[in-house]
Amino acid sequence: MTQGHRLGLILALVIAYGAPFLLNDSNLFITIDFFIMALFAVSYNLLLGRAGMLSFGHAAYYGIGAYTVAILFSKLAIPVHVGLFAAPFVAGLFALVVGWFAVRVTGMYFAMLTLAFGQLLHTIVMGWYSFTGGDDGLPVTSPDWLLPARNYYFFVLSVVIICISIIWLISKSPFGVALGAIRENRQRAIFVGLSVRNFELSAFVIAAAFSGVAGGLRAPMQQMAFPSLLHWSQSAEPILMALAGGIHTFFGPVVGAALFVFANFAITRFSDYPLLIFGFIILILVVYLPGGILGAAQEWIKSKRGGS
Repeated sequence: MTQGHRLGLILALVIAYGAPFLLNDSNLFITIDFFIMALFAVSYNLLLGRAGMLSFGHAAYYGIGAYTVAILFSKLAIPVHVGLFAAPFVAGLFALVVGWFAVRVTGMYFAMLTLAFGQLLHTIVMGWYSFTGGDDGLPVTSPDWLLPARNYYFFVLSVVIICISIIWLISKSPFGVALGAIRENRQRAIFVGLSVRNFELSAFVIAAAFSGVAGGLRAPMQQMAFPSLLHWSQSAEPILMALAGGIHTFFGPVVGAALFVFANFAITRFSDYPLLIFGFIILILVVYLPGGILGAAQEWIKSKRGGS
């Protein structure tokens, strides 16, 4: 990481931690939504951008994280901030089972298998009224110290920073480098002795675990865990965010999440189909900026430096 990148991150952190003193509660909750979606997108991009694995069922683990917090609260009276520690482990455990089958195939077969398992989990949650509340969902109440919007903002921001930092370290580790090699040439990675399936399964579980944290943060914000959090349509969101920001840049999905959340907020004021309009925006970006917003920005900076 260059000196300029470090200064940029420090400035972003100062702005993020100072924002609650300038924003009202409504704007704070929109920003909290952005933080959660940023973690959701970055966790997904560990699969798509780093390992080259296209999953259509990533929302299942996002929803499982939300339901872990909700079930522990409603059934065992465990506070949400404590239940949040369990969310990544439960989501990761489900991903381990699904991934054991899914990584045996590649490409579109992998994508469709993750979609099938995701919809299976969604159907179970929808129909299990005695445990998950079915389509009514499960209520979640935050402890008093987390109820003020400012307090929850700082809590979510801190958790998201910690999680994204861990994902950064993973992506830059030898494990992350191996995933990049698998993405570039799977057969060559096998020939040099990498246990490709084990690496892919590990990436699948890690991505799901951090998605579970994002879902666990979502439940207290909505004060409910809903089956729609596991639906296949929810899985489109991290894909769109990663593509918009740039799947081959680490912070691209964060940029895509900002565009997704704040653009959706503006679009919903005049349209009942924000995802359709956002999809059209992504279509334009993919055609004219195939590397995503951040990828295109990095290429522009490189060209300017090269020309100077």
